[in-house]
Amino acid sequence: MIINRNRRQPDVISLAFLLMVLLLMFPSAVFAQSNSARALFADNKAGILQIRIIDITSGSKSAIGSGFVVNDSGLVATNYHVVQIAASKPEQYRIEYLSASGAAGSLNLVDVDVVNDLALVQINSQVSNQASSQIAAVLPLAAAESAIGVPVYALGNPLDLGLTVVPGTYNGINQTSYHPRVHFTGSLNSGMSGGPTLNQAGEVVGINVSTAGNQVSFLVPVTALQHLIAEYQLRGQGLDNMALRIGQQLLADQEKKFAQMLSLDWPTIALGKATVVNELSPFFRCWGGSNRSSEKAQLLSADRTCRSEDNIYLNEKFSSGVIEHQFFWLEAGKLNPLQFYTYYKRLFSDFAAGNKVSEKDVGDYQCDTEFVAVNNLEAQPQRKTKAVFCARAYKDYPQLYDVMFLQGTVDDARAAFISHFTLAGVGRDNAKAYARKFMGVAQWR
Repeated sequence: MIINRNRRQPDVISLAFLLMVLLLMFPSAVFAQSNSARALFADNKAGILQIRIIDITSGSKSAIGSGFVVNDSGLVATNYHVVQIAASKPEQYRIEYLSASGAAGSLNLVDVDVVNDLALVQINSQVSNQASSQIAAVLPLAAAESAIGVPVYALGNPLDLGLTVVPGTYNGINQTSYHPRVHFTGSLNSGMSGGPTLNQAGEVVGINVSTAGNQVSFLVPVTALQHLIAEYQLRGQGLDNMALRIGQQLLADQEKKFAQMLSLDWPTIALGKATVVNELSPFFRCWGGSNRSSEKAQLLSADRTCRSEDNIYLNEKFSSGVIEHQFFWLEAGKLNPLQFYTYYKRLFSDFAAGNKVSEKDVGDYQCDTEFVAVNNLEAQPQRKTKAVFCARAYKDYPQLYDVMFLQGTVDDARAAFISHFTLAGVGRDNAKAYARKFMGVAQWR
């Protein structure tokens, strides 16, 4: 630091006065926030529950999360991922709650919104009257989205430590996510999933769902919960077939998403001598690199990978909803034709789907392979390519598939272009339409 010694020193009295003003101003803001958090905690703790997944055989907790009461009949909101294992294996697990006052009881799953990771559970009717007297606080849902920058407070049960308040900032809807998520500046921790985030009026503005660390967390907007509650109340009863409900939601979501994607004019960008698909929308992120500047490189390459930001949680080993593109431009460089072909063949065989699955959830890939001639963007000359289209069916959700498409040129011994996409949770017609549009854009120029 450079100090100007000729500068007149400020008066000691002025410094003291300034210090006194600062001490008076800033603690008041801190105390105000602390008082808000304390008041919200006191007013709402009776309606915020720890959700427990109990292993029936051992009688022990297998997982925990949070939830909150949304009406006076004992309806409770939480995340789908909190209760999923009990929903899929009711013979092995049951759902229970524990309130801040120590009241406990069983919960029945009555509805889900798997796309937004929400679930509704009902306090068991046999104990609902007793529970109502012990769980008095119904948390009101905000009627409008909060302003960006206002203080909000996430509540839940982190790491089984008891009910906790995490102050933070409401940053509006994240523009890089296809499914709306609120960006919350605060540290959500394991066990807080499904808990409410409240504004200073004590209204729920979001449901805790995930964190990226470093004070970056995400909430499901309260509007998604309002829609789910309205659907449940209109139906008037719980669901007998949860898999059917989830399958319908997944089908509707992919129909809407791919109608939007296929209606766009796909932007392009150059990669080597090829033209590839650029970022299709704000929720599509692309990265790339090359080694052309390296003098030691035996093979010259450039690549680009694009991936959607959304995953739909179906179970611990199964996710859906992802769209991924990959492109590679290759030149033999210092490699002879045989070496180049060997590398190219190995790269071509290494591609895989971009989502997590298990054998119990999907079937085997069924693939069609053919050699096709493709025009470049100027219609001359034609390029010979090998195209592979593979699909695997979802076992519990009919009409849905994971699709993998791969195409590579085969008519040049010194250069090659590979294009690849995977779609997770797509209908057959949408997958074929997507492949046609993809092939028409991603080409060797």
